[in-house]
Amino acid sequence: MSISKWLLPGFLALSMAYSPWAIALEGDARQPVSIESNSGFYDDKKGVSIYTGEVIVIQGSMRMDADKVVVHMKNREIQKLVATGEPVKFKQTPEEGKEDVHGNALTAEYYPETQLLIMLKEAVVWQGKNSTASERIEYDRISEVVKAGDSGSADKRVHVILQPKNKASEQ
Repeated sequence: MSISKWLLPGFLALSMAYSPWAIALEGDARQPVSIESNSGFYDDKKGVSIYTGEVIVIQGSMRMDADKVVVHMKNREIQKLVATGEPVKFKQTPEEGKEDVHGNALTAEYYPETQLLIMLKEAVVWQGKNSTASERIEYDRISEVVKAGDSGSADKRVHVILQPKNKASEQ
C-alpha cells in the first residue's frame, strides 16, 4: 500500500474524529423548530404564522429571542422566519467546549433549510471577546462562517475586533 493510499483515509478518519462541530450542527438541523410566545396567529391559506410577545425560537443549540416572529411556510414547511425586536438576540453553541456565538440586531431572517441567519440593522456577532459589527451580518451555522457588510455600500462600514491569543491559556 502506497503512502498516499494510507494517508488519505487516515486523514479523513482523524478529521472526522476531531470535528465534533460537524456532527453537532448536523444534529441541530434535524431538530424541530420550537416557538413560544404570548400570542400566535396562523393563516394556512397564506402559509404565514405570526407570534408576538417575548418570542423564543429554539432549534437544537440555537436560540433566538424577539418581540415578533413571522414564519413563512410552503406546503407546511418553514421557508423563512423573520424576527424583529429591540434587539433580536441570538445564541448558539457551535461545539462542545467552545464558547457560544452570540448576536444582536433589530431584524433577523433565519432560513432553517440552509441554517443561514441574516442579521440586519445595528447587527453585532461575537464569540468570547472577538466581535463583528455591521448593518448586515450573515452567519452560516453549518460552516460557522460570518460575512459582514455590503460591497455596494461604502458608507456603512464593518467593525471587527480580534483579540490576541492568551499565552497562559496555550500552556
